Amino acid sequence: MIKKNIVVAMSALSLCFMQPVCALERILSTEQTNNSATSSATNSSINSAMPLTAGAREAAQLLGLMPLVQRLQESKLTGDPALMSDEQMAIRVHLLDRILEESLEVRVVADRIDRELAWAYTGKGMLEARRQKRLNYLFTANFMQGGILGILAGPMFLNKQPTAGAELLLIGSSVGLLLSTLALVESRSGTKKIDGEVTVLADVYELNQSGTKQHEPAVVMKFFNSVPPNSLDHKTRREVLIDGWKRGKYLRDTSEKHLDKLAAINPPGAKYKENIGLLGDRIRMLYDVQWTIEQLDAELLDLMRATR
Repeated sequence: MIKKNIVVAMSALSLCFMQPVCALERILSTEQTNNSATSSATNSSINSAMPLTAGAREAAQLLGLMPLVQRLQESKLTGDPALMSDEQMAIRVHLLDRILEESLEVRVVADRIDRELAWAYTGKGMLEARRQKRLNYLFTANFMQGGILGILAGPMFLNKQPTAGAELLLIGSSVGLLLSTLALVESRSGTKKIDGEVTVLADVYELNQSGTKQHEPAVVMKFFNSVPPNSLDHKTRREVLIDGWKRGKYLRDTSEKHLDKLAAINPPGAKYKENIGLLGDRIRMLYDVQWTIEQLDAELLDLMRATR
């Protein structure tokens, strides 16, 4: 009986000591839950109040997502800021999927332009190396003939044969002039057959391409042919680039033949060639197009931040 009473007393004491601990845990858990809910509500209210930037608005319109973006923002304002409804979750997942898809499309086009730039740099380097090799031969020949004829003419004057010495100097000057003229011509020459694939410049200049197009993403090209937000002159990105190339003398000829060469298009029956100057212009244009297209990534990032 005594042992039974001791066991009962010990059980009661243990319950008394355990209750405060359990209560404290419940209080801390409740406070943590309330703090989490408050923080979530604050973040949600901030996100719901976040306006769309001009870039995010353009990206949403290009992707056809503006109705969903507006619906998401309306649900944030009317719903419980601490909770995310099934509709909000579905809209966010769909928006994230489309944004990531288009961002990868931008990467695809940028990677293709990187490959086209590599081809242009390789061809330009090959032509420059070939030209420099020929120039070195001409410079060496000119130096040697001038020295040799000068050495031969010297004894003529010393041996009282000025006429023969003058003739040798005259021959040396004529040969030197010929070799210098050849060097001048060589410095402006150097061509090779266009052997690369069609570049993105074919889409920029809207040229007729035989076969399958290399640059297909519709949204990316639509962005390239659209007017930037807050534009003062209301020109598309494509028009702005072309005007800049004309002012910088990179696009001096707008004939179809020259544009085909810039875009590396070889029409059936044509055997176009490219030179160092043409390759330099193509490289500058490809870099400009790549930079312009990659601006869509910044707008997609703004859209993602505004809809999270």
